[in-house]
Amino acid sequence: MNKVGTPKAALAALVRGATQLLDEGKLGEKENSLKTDDYGRDLSSVQTLLTKQETFDAGLQAFQQEGIANITALKDQLLAAKHIQSKAIEARHASLMKRWSQLLANSATRKKKLLEAQSHFRKVEDLFLTFAKKASAFNSWFENAEEDLTDPVRCNSLEEIKALREAHDAFRSSLSSAQADFNQLAELDRQIKSFRVASNPYTWFTMEALEETWRNLQKIIKERELELQKEQRRQEENDKLRQEFAQHANAFHQWIQETRCQPTGARGQQQVPAVLQPWGASSPKEVGCLV
Repeated sequence: MNKVGTPKAALAALVRGATQLLDEGKLGEKENSLKTDDYGRDLSSVQTLLTKQETFDAGLQAFQQEGIANITALKDQLLAAKHIQSKAIEARHASLMKRWSQLLANSATRKKKLLEAQSHFRKVEDLFLTFAKKASAFNSWFENAEEDLTDPVRCNSLEEIKALREAHDAFRSSLSSAQADFNQLAELDRQIKSFRVASNPYTWFTMEALEETWRNLQKIIKERELELQKEQRRQEENDKLRQEFAQHANAFHQWIQETRCQPTGARGQQQVPAVLQPWGASSPKEVGCLV
């Protein structure tokens, strides 16, 4: 601590100390450094400003211990010695302390605002990441669904087309979950836009692109249903033809069985039923006894 020699020398020391703090700009520089509205534009820039602010606050503490404490000690010594200019000394010191207190308050206010900005941008960052993950998952689901829905519909039986239609119905039932995911993405997008921030740095997907994807999905689903219905009709027609063929084949087989052991006519021949005659025949054909 500085020692006071004569009151005049002590006063001179106080004046020099105060001048060094005030007039040489040490205190003024610190005050000016807080006169800024820059609180960052994103999480990274805010964290950089916070680091600078913490360094600034550490400097204030050191400055208070080295500079302010010495000036206060000199003031106390002069007042204790009942210096003739005690009132001026006290007023000078009070003015200095007022500025110093204001500086500390401004520094605390700036740090508080930076912390609020950090919290703000952390929320935005979390929303960005959540949207990016969900958008990627939704797009992957859509690509798989699109591949299944655009797979050519070609079956060999009614059972196959039935299985395809059941699978499609199951897919339609699962759309409620996809709709919920889509709604969540829309809500995340609404929240992100409410912060008036730049585009999401973690994904190229936008809500507008996802909305177009969703509309395209509805279009593909309808097209798939039409294809399934068309194939259903085709298989029903094919099944009808198969049943008719089976009936004719069974009738032919029955006729064969019945004629194998029947006695032949005068010339050992029998007529084939008209329904079994070869195409284009103008008269019944005759076959010999198969016995």
